[in-house]
Amino acid sequence: MDASVLISTAALRHNVRLVRDRIAPAELMAVVKDDAYGHGLDSVLAVLLDEGVTRFGALDLPGALRVRHQAPDSMVFAWVFDRGDDLSEALQQQIDIGVTDVPVLERVAAAAAVAGTPPARIHLKLDTGLHRAGVLAGDWERFVNLAAELQRSGRVVVSGLWTHLAEESHDDDSRSIAEYREGLAIAEAHGIRAATRHIAASAAAYAREDARFDVVRVGAFLYGIAPGGGVGPEDLGLRPVMTLRAPIRHIRRAGERTLAAVGIGGASGILADAAGAVSVALAGSRYPVVAVEPTLLLIDVSGADATVGDTVTLFGDGSAGEPTLQNWADGMGTIGEEVVTRLSSLIPRTRID
Repeated sequence: MDASVLISTAALRHNVRLVRDRIAPAELMAVVKDDAYGHGLDSVLAVLLDEGVTRFGALDLPGALRVRHQAPDSMVFAWVFDRGDDLSEALQQQIDIGVTDVPVLERVAAAAAVAGTPPARIHLKLDTGLHRAGVLAGDWERFVNLAAELQRSGRVVVSGLWTHLAEESHDDDSRSIAEYREGLAIAEAHGIRAATRHIAASAAAYAREDARFDVVRVGAFLYGIAPGGGVGPEDLGLRPVMTLRAPIRHIRRAGERTLAAVGIGGASGILADAAGAVSVALAGSRYPVVAVEPTLLLIDVSGADATVGDTVTLFGDGSAGEPTLQNWADGMGTIGEEVVTRLSSLIPRTRID
C-alpha cells in the first residue's frame, strides 16, 4: 500500500491543552474509539499519557483492553458490548463499564460474582432524550434501586452516572441537563453518590459550562475534527492532526483530459462520494477527484506538470494550500470523523513533529 497517514503530535498536544483549559475544572476523558478516530491508537495514547491524561473512553471492550495494556493505571471506560462478549477479562482489568438497562446490569453483576474479581465498576446511564441506549426517567428509580442493592451485595460499585446530550437545540439540552440533575438526586436518595458524573461530549463541553460536571468526554475535538455545519476547526482554535498522502501510480490521457491514478482507493476507506465533490493538492495546486476505484483515486491533472511518483496530499491542515478534512467532509455532505474512521488500519500511521 502506497498511502501514508501523518499524525502531528504538536497539533494533538495543542488540542489537548486547549480543551483542558476550556473545560476546567472538569476533567478530560479522552475518547479513543475507532482506533483513536482512525489516527492510530498506540501513537495517540502515547501522546495523551505524556500530556497527563488519566481517563479514557474506548467505546467497546476490545478497545478498552488495548488501552488498559498501555495505560495500566488509568480509568478506562467502555459502554458498548455484544451479548457474546466475555466480561471476565474486562472485570479483571478493572474496566469501567457503561450500564444501559436492567439486563446489562444483571449480566455484569453475575459476571462479577463468577469472576472472583473486585466489584465491577459501573456507570449507570439515564436516557435524557438522545435515545441512544439508557434508562428512561420513568424507570430510573427502579433501576438505581437495583444497582444500590447490588452495590450493597459487593458485586458492583457505581462509580459513574452519565447520559448523552442530543445537542439538537439549546432548550432541548437544558431540559436534558435538568432531567439529569433529577436523576442524580434520585440516585443519591438510594445511597448512590458516584464520583464521576458525565454528560457532555466535545461540542457541549465547549459550549456549556453547566454541562461539564466532573468529567467531559471529548473525542473529535482532540483530533482537530470540528462538527461541521459551517463551524471549522479554526473557529474553535483547534488544529487538524491528520494528513493523508499517496503517490501517483500512473498517468494517462482520457480524451482531452489528463488523469492521474493515485495509490489509494475505496478499499482503503476513501468514500465513493469523493468523486466530483472534493479536490486534492499536488505541488501547491488543487485538482479535482473524478473517480474512486477500489485501489486508485483518479484526479484530473490536465495542464499540470505531474509525473509518476509525485506525492498527492488528499487533506491536511491547510497550511500549504492543501484541502482540509473539513473541506472533504463538507464537500461530501458528511462529518470529518466519518472520513477518517473509515481509513484502513493497513495504511501506516507515522508521528511527526
